[in-house]
Amino acid sequence: MLGYLAATLVIVGLSALPTWGGQKGQPVPTGRQLIVVVCDGLTWSELKQLGEPVGKLLKKGAIGLLSGTSLELAGRKGVYVTLGSGKRASGHERALLGKWLRRHGKNFRLEGNGNLKAMVGNERIRHDRLSSPNILFVSVPPFRLSSTLKRLLASLPDEGCLWLVVPNSPQTDWLHRRLTPLILFGRSVPCGLLTSATTRRVGLVSSVDFAPTLLSQLGVKVPTEMTGRQMRIVAEGWQDEKARLAYLRWLDERSVRPLSTFPSLVLLIVEVIVLALLLTVADLLSGGRLFVRGRETTTFVLVSGLCFPAALFFEPQLPVPSEFLSPLLVLAILCLLGATALKVATLLSQRLDSPFPPSLLAAGLVSGLTALVALLGVPLYWATLLGHYPTTGWRYFGITNAGIGLTLAGTVFAWRLLSLPKSAMAIWCVSAPLLMGFSLWGANFGGALTLSVGLAVAWEWLTRPHPSWRRALMLGVGALGVTTVSLLALEALLPSDAQAHLGQLLQRVSGQGFAALTEMLSRKLALMGQFFLRTPLNFFVLALFVGFQLSLVPLSKRFPLFAHLHPAFVATFSGAWAGLVLNDSGMEVVGMALVFLGGVFLLALVETRH
Repeated sequence: MLGYLAATLVIVGLSALPTWGGQKGQPVPTGRQLIVVVCDGLTWSELKQLGEPVGKLLKKGAIGLLSGTSLELAGRKGVYVTLGSGKRASGHERALLGKWLRRHGKNFRLEGNGNLKAMVGNERIRHDRLSSPNILFVSVPPFRLSSTLKRLLASLPDEGCLWLVVPNSPQTDWLHRRLTPLILFGRSVPCGLLTSATTRRVGLVSSVDFAPTLLSQLGVKVPTEMTGRQMRIVAEGWQDEKARLAYLRWLDERSVRPLSTFPSLVLLIVEVIVLALLLTVADLLSGGRLFVRGRETTTFVLVSGLCFPAALFFEPQLPVPSEFLSPLLVLAILCLLGATALKVATLLSQRLDSPFPPSLLAAGLVSGLTALVALLGVPLYWATLLGHYPTTGWRYFGITNAGIGLTLAGTVFAWRLLSLPKSAMAIWCVSAPLLMGFSLWGANFGGALTLSVGLAVAWEWLTRPHPSWRRALMLGVGALGVTTVSLLALEALLPSDAQAHLGQLLQRVSGQGFAALTEMLSRKLALMGQFFLRTPLNFFVLALFVGFQLSLVPLSKRFPLFAHLHPAFVATFSGAWAGLVLNDSGMEVVGMALVFLGGVFLLALVETRH
């Protein structure tokens, strides 16, 4: 109970950390007349080259980067629907912005192509010939943007505001898609940077924030079904135009860099896996006699391979002159971490009475380090490939499903291989799910429930000489309930604009009834099916996962080393299965768990052979 109280106090204290800046600044000014200019397919550099009046907007307006989030991996229409719906949407869905404007007596006019209809959402657009509608939506191609802005600025009233929105970057695939420009200009608009409670990052907003901001500017109540939040303007410290643009340029490069290096890093990962498998097979067949120091070489490669997640967290924090050198840097980090872990493990084996050889102790050290970084690595916030996503959906400030798998499997294997103190693990098992699900930290409710189940099974199988599945089930159900109630209590302590998944779901349920819950569950189930079926690799990963489970039964009966490892494998399998069910892209949980499952499995084979 004391551990649980201490963990809760720690989490509440962490909410005071200044890591996220979404609560700073002042609200976006209201306006009697709004003009929304939509220009698709521009980057910051292209926008700045257009000259005046864009230069005036950049100098005197509130500017920021917009992440066009939708449920589609490619395509442009879904982002338009998201802009008008206030929540992540796909191209076949319908925005409700026009409906809400009409309901509250606000007139609007559309000028441009059909994308504006997707954004407004009205099937029957009344082409009002009003001289001054409440909102004028204008869609314009890049080559006509300057002339259009000059015309609209000339007629902009003193109490009006003009938005320049670039929904999509020139590229629409996730590996190359960039953040896009967003500008708000008007007499009452201070120059500064845009932000929101969705992103909690100064200079960065999401497309889900646009509709609620537009409605709030006109004094219209934001519908409960919208998940976005009203934007704010941070003016203090950002008056200098060059400083603002330099910061946004850095932010844009920072967000795209990990994904730009992804193909080359995948090739490196595949090469290391193939090398590890070849060396393991050669060692098993020859007993290490095929080459000098074969066992040491094999264990070094395997331990270094286990360091991949940690290396991918650390690599983005280091300066790299070129994305082509990124794999070399990752390889250097792998070798450094692997050699260090083996050296420390050798020293530990001389002091500990452990049933595990130094190579497996090194695997335990790597597992523990990765679990710590995956859950607590806020300074490594921009590690996009694994753990923390800054540019997609709700994951601006949260932990992804990949981070869940790393935290789960890393915790279990570090616990077992290093024989960590029971009291310390009790605190970790209580605090980790709360950190994973708390809005100001992990913001992943499904991840919190996954850790609750996995760590409950781990507690039963790693602390009792004769574990019971009945007790493990009871512990898991109890952990689910306690975690849910605790997160609900923590969410209640936060203001509404600081809440994430769980808190906002409660708000929607209170406003819409259980229809909001039903809609969320059906959407999650659809996403789970889409994610699993559209990637053939998922079937291979799941088959490999099941294959490990089936092979462990005879190995545990025959070899003492596998018998010692069996509880850790069981706990990791259980947590990963829970993650597969509780998360919309739960195969990421299974895939990351396989990193440690596969590495420890191969190390155990090598050590058993010797």
